[in-house]
Amino acid sequence: MTSATMQTRDIGSWPKNIALARSTGRGWRDIHAQHVAVEPWTGTLDPVGNPCLGYCVARPAQIRRRIGRGGATEASTLRPRQFHLIPAHDKSEWQRRGRSEMLAMHLRQGLIDETARQMWSATAPRVELDIPLGTSDPLLEQLALAILEILREEPDASSALYVDELVHAMVVRLVRAYTANGRSSRTVLDNDALDRGEMRRIRDLIEERLAEDLSLEALAAEIGVSPRTLSRVCLKQWGTTVHQYVLSRRVERAKTMLLSTDLAITAIAFDTGFSSQSHLATAFRRLTGLTPKHYRLIGRS
Repeated sequence: MTSATMQTRDIGSWPKNIALARSTGRGWRDIHAQHVAVEPWTGTLDPVGNPCLGYCVARPAQIRRRIGRGGATEASTLRPRQFHLIPAHDKSEWQRRGRSEMLAMHLRQGLIDETARQMWSATAPRVELDIPLGTSDPLLEQLALAILEILREEPDASSALYVDELVHAMVVRLVRAYTANGRSSRTVLDNDALDRGEMRRIRDLIEERLAEDLSLEALAAEIGVSPRTLSRVCLKQWGTTVHQYVLSRRVERAKTMLLSTDLAITAIAFDTGFSSQSHLATAFRRLTGLTPKHYRLIGRS
């Protein structure tokens, strides 16, 4: 029931369930995710202290759920693109009919509590999420799909930076939309103001350190803000995450080196911060539609 960083349920190991992909061993700190083929089952779940957000990837299932002593029984068909929640602190009773594919995301309760304190500027010792069965939420869905995409890829240490940002954005959405305080007040503290000099400093640091293992925490520390604040500001001002911006700059640097040098593609990959030639090729093809080798051939023809 444990991951490297938090208490979780190993849903993929339940009888007849099949774990299609796991985040175990990927260095993800605030989330433990599993893509699971889930079989029908009935049972009671004890709390583990961290909530599990479930996203239906494929095929519907009929769900009955009761949370806590004396709680009302909910019943709904959980369809693809919808969410449900296994609570962090309450025992819950479940009955599932139907086979479906689910993305199960255990989120660190400490991050949820810390986010709530920052958003509400008040003491929030423990925050309870409340997500009805069958909830549809386009923003949460896009974040969940991004996590699922990474989960399906080969393990890559550099993806931890991207996942951190996705999880932070997901937790902000959950606290704003699915807690009592969040529903009663949508006001969020605006700590997202960074001046042009600070943003230019971040760009310069990224250019200087493209070949290094850039982290959101290290960049944020350079200008004295929290990683979460930097993530939000970059998304707002650049229209993309820090991870995607770094990736795009690495690909641009690789493009220049492919055309202006005779270095092997493996050497270019390492010199631009990729962990391997295949890692460079995957990112390069995603952003340009070409492999590095093909790009070099076309550019020199």
